[in-house]
Parts: sequence; C-alpha cells; structure tokens
Amino acid sequence: MATKYQVINVKESKGNIEGNPFDNRMILCYSTESSKYLVCGEYTENLKMKTNDFNYAVRHHGYDLSDLPGKIISPVFGRNDYITDFTLSDPESGEVVE
Repeated sequence: MATKYQVINVKESKGNIEGNPFDNRMILCYSTESSKYLVCGEYTENLKMKTNDFNYAVRHHGYDLSDLPGKIISPVFGRNDYITDFTLSDPESGEVVE
C-alpha cells in the first residue's frame, strides 16, 4: 500500500550549494508512517520538488495553491527522491481534486 501524505504547507527553498543554484518547493506533509525524512516531529515529512515541476503540476491539474493544505497528495517520485508530479484528493471522500 502506498504511503498517504496529507499536505500541511508548501514553502520555497532557494539558494546556492558549492556554486550550484537550486530552486525547490518543500511540501510539508503529515504521514502516519515514520520515515527517514522526519523534519519537525513525529509523522511529518518534507517532500522535495523542483519549482519548475511544481509550477507545471499546479497549472496542468488546474490547482490553486490554496487547494493544497489539508488535501492528500499522491506524489510521483523521480531521481533522488524528488517529486516529478502529483495529484490531490479529498481526505474524507478520497475523490481526486480536478
């Protein structure tokens, strides 16, 4: 069974590491499954997504940023545990948000 992540918040993470610029979105999620990515307490996880991929997913699925908190996110993971796409669903009904 796939891990279920409920979105708490999304934040921007920009900077430069050893001369290499990065621009990511960090999706803070609640999950009942423990993970190696624990951030701020039990059952929370930070999911990383490149900003361009995040913006594309939001536009492609027709989401508004205010749609994210509280929804269940179903991530598609790519290389290095980065998310490449995602869909949202309602936590009560399980219906996909369109």
